[in-house]
Amino acid sequence: MEHSVQLGTQYYRESICQRLRELRDQEELPVIIHEYQQGKRWLIDCEFQISSEEYGKEQNTLKRIHSYYLANALAETILRHWEKDHVRWLLKKKYPMKKEESEQVLDKVLNYLNQSPSEWTNYRINRKTTLINQIVACLETESFFDIEGFLRFRAQDYKEEIKKAVAHVVDEHILEKEYIDFIELLKHFVDSQEPRMDTLHVGISSEGKFNLYNEEGKKVTKQYMDDLSFGTAENEFSYEDMLVSALIAVAPRKIVLHIRYSGYKDTLQTIVNVFDGRVSYCSDGCLICEKI
Repeated sequence: MEHSVQLGTQYYRESICQRLRELRDQEELPVIIHEYQQGKRWLIDCEFQISSEEYGKEQNTLKRIHSYYLANALAETILRHWEKDHVRWLLKKKYPMKKEESEQVLDKVLNYLNQSPSEWTNYRINRKTTLINQIVACLETESFFDIEGFLRFRAQDYKEEIKKAVAHVVDEHILEKEYIDFIELLKHFVDSQEPRMDTLHVGISSEGKFNLYNEEGKKVTKQYMDDLSFGTAENEFSYEDMLVSALIAVAPRKIVLHIRYSGYKDTLQTIVNVFDGRVSYCSDGCLICEKI
């Protein structure tokens, strides 16, 4: 006894058949695969073998199991191949970029979808499970499944998730570019400044308060902070912004950080990036560490 399901595709025949053969070999799936070309499209005929005893007693259960295996192969094909094509299409349509940048963002999106931690727990597993359930529902009522037709007309929620992921990564990419440009601008400004001090020590207490010290360990915070003019918008500057501004104003040849605070990680990284090669951390303790 046997029953068959036909799969239609224009672009993904090779991937679907490869995945079905893997399932046949690994899971002993009783399927015979026939492939027929119809113009630009392919018809994949999947014949499932069922013994006469199984056919009478467990026909519906077996058909559902076979549908699950088919859905698994189709969902894996969508995740491995169609997603990449669709993300590339979205980037080209909605986010005009140069080819090199577009390829960089494509890699970031695929990494976000498949590898990077995200706000969705087990993001790839959830997407695959959703696809499998939708495909199984289709196979319960039809013995023919067209993968491109399904993606075009019946997978709107899934495509909306991909669209949101692309938008999120593009926004992150733009912010990253703006940050890099900002850092480069500050680096250029610092490099053009005449250093007002050879070595400046920065101490940050366990409460997050910073102070500046000269080479002799004398506190010079007020001296350099008074030189800064924040105008009437002072309260628009964060405490961390003031630290960065003070360091830029002094433009020392060398900065030594004495840190007793677990926060300000982004600000400290900005300082390291702006004062490229000039920053070091005090790790052994010193007279300044004792003052913090």
